[in-house]
Amino acid sequence: MPKLIVFVLALLLCLVSGCADKSIQEKGESVSKELDVMVEVAALPDPMAPPDPMAPPDPMAPPHVAARLISAIPTVVPAKGYVGSESCVSCHAEQHQSWHYSYHRTMTQPINESTAPEAIKGDQTINVEGETFRFEQSDGEFFIRMIDSRSGLAPLSRLVMMTGSHHMHVFWYEQVDVPKTPKLLPFTYLIDQERWVHRRAAFLRPPELEYDLDAGCWNSTCIHCHSTHPRQQVTSGRSVTDSRIWNSEVVDFGISCEACHGPGEQHIQVHNEASKNGGVDRIVDPMKLDVQEQRDVCARCHSIGFIMPRDTQVFYNDGPAFRPGQVNKDVNEYRVVRMSREHLRNPDLATWLRIEGPMAPSDNFWPDGQTRVSGRAYNGMIESECAQESDMTCLTCHTMHETNEERMEEWRDDQLKPGMRGDESCFQCHEAYRELGSKHTHHPIESSGSRCANCHMPHTVYGLLKTIRSHTISSPSALSVIQTTRPSACNLCHLDQSLGETAGHLAQWYGHKVPKLTDEEATVSLAVLQLLKGDASQRVLQVAAMERTDAREASGTEWLRPYLLIGLSDTYAAIRLISERVYGTLPDAEPLAFDFATPADERLRQIAELLREIREHERFAPNAELLVDEDGKIDTERLDQLMKSRNQRPVTLQE
Repeated sequence: MPKLIVFVLALLLCLVSGCADKSIQEKGESVSKELDVMVEVAALPDPMAPPDPMAPPDPMAPPHVAARLISAIPTVVPAKGYVGSESCVSCHAEQHQSWHYSYHRTMTQPINESTAPEAIKGDQTINVEGETFRFEQSDGEFFIRMIDSRSGLAPLSRLVMMTGSHHMHVFWYEQVDVPKTPKLLPFTYLIDQERWVHRRAAFLRPPELEYDLDAGCWNSTCIHCHSTHPRQQVTSGRSVTDSRIWNSEVVDFGISCEACHGPGEQHIQVHNEASKNGGVDRIVDPMKLDVQEQRDVCARCHSIGFIMPRDTQVFYNDGPAFRPGQVNKDVNEYRVVRMSREHLRNPDLATWLRIEGPMAPSDNFWPDGQTRVSGRAYNGMIESECAQESDMTCLTCHTMHETNEERMEEWRDDQLKPGMRGDESCFQCHEAYRELGSKHTHHPIESSGSRCANCHMPHTVYGLLKTIRSHTISSPSALSVIQTTRPSACNLCHLDQSLGETAGHLAQWYGHKVPKLTDEEATVSLAVLQLLKGDASQRVLQVAAMERTDAREASGTEWLRPYLLIGLSDTYAAIRLISERVYGTLPDAEPLAFDFATPADERLRQIAELLREIREHERFAPNAELLVDEDGKIDTERLDQLMKSRNQRPVTLQE
């Protein structure tokens, strides 16, 4: 058990850096010294590395060059029957092409001339929240100078790797004296906005939470789901108090063919006509697997769970024992964690689930067990009756390959099968509802209110500065809002509507019992109430909802400005960043003289002035639910009262 706990704690290394791939927490203070040993990581010498860190060493190169070739990042090397994605292209060109276009492939990439984004190319100086850094490019390599504002020193570091490719890039640079262990830049690049932000703004974290555990983070945590067949191969440092040194290896950076199909060496041998090897082909076609086997191909990365190997050192050296086509439970190496009675009664899991504070594991779940962090769709799906009572798997709606080039870009976004973006995703199992139409939805049939997913898969999951659909398929309920604090689908569209109004409609249309409500719940817009009083997980959902087209069509936009300014006053940088982004999309929005990262004193002063001007000079349609009085003025006294009772508990969503 001590080895297990140490291993689990080692995976914590990256959680506060904003790049966690598994939501894993400390299980007790008794192993804190062992954790310290695993957290300290040193750095790599200023490099003269070769142009392509993916290429094999050149045996004719000078010794120092050949050594540096593989020193900066984990090594790409076949192992345990895994041969790498390039071995697949000659026979499976069409599938390889669609995979190559996917974001799965590019979730981790070594940086070279072909992979480097424009954001780091050329010589350019960037300032982020008063910190200055400069990108430089030379001989096919990319460097960064981080300028210390106090000393003026600007050490040069080589950028060697990047993680993330859909919404944001985080960059890794080499260290001094520690091979294969890149360190994380404190800045994140937002692809859609073409903007650099500090890492603390890119993830929903309490402002007081420090971000200093970034050395060795990729090796300890990201490697498990951002590469294929990882082997961490951690070795001891120079003394028991010194850093651990990672000698990590992967078969591919990113999620490649063998992550889903299993090791391909035997498959190639069986089908190699020249060898006439024959034998059993053990390559896996996920579509032909049993339900749980199919689910577990995805669950290893798309769930909240513990890696719990029988033998920690074997896991470090040889990588996961699990292979596609197996069941996680049978391999007994990885445990999906649920907020269920079974897990709350399990001594090991219960200890973890009940931790409190700024890194509380329970933050990842709503009180009823639904997940609220992105990338963990498997946890969401298995809480659904649809999955519990049918053969639903991830591949019911998603596909990992697309052959139609005309829809390749659309597919790439979320890898949905044709037709699965609309109601067909539900009608494939619930055909009876196709003909019911507005008799069931009580909304015009062509409106967003009649789309199945908008009611049954609302945007109550957060990650990467946006919200996504819950994969726990459920029905709107006013009672569940009270019990879980999770906003209902109705109120995420009808932002101007109170929970009391929602409860009335659900009672009239579907026979729901109207639950007991507080005066605020009965009379104030749920969006306003949660933005003013809610905790950070509620506030971030509400400001994000104000950006969606369906919500604006249902609720209007003229009243949003003062509430987005309140979002810009939030203590959580991610909420401020989203509020600023949404504010800029309002019709006729005037540019702000400050941004989300402006120092608090100056930012709050300007927000107060803007709110004062709105109160004195702007008039809105009277609406008590939006705190607009009969004269069309914002009721600032009521607004202030609600804000004073805000839930200030620390919230960390471990995306």
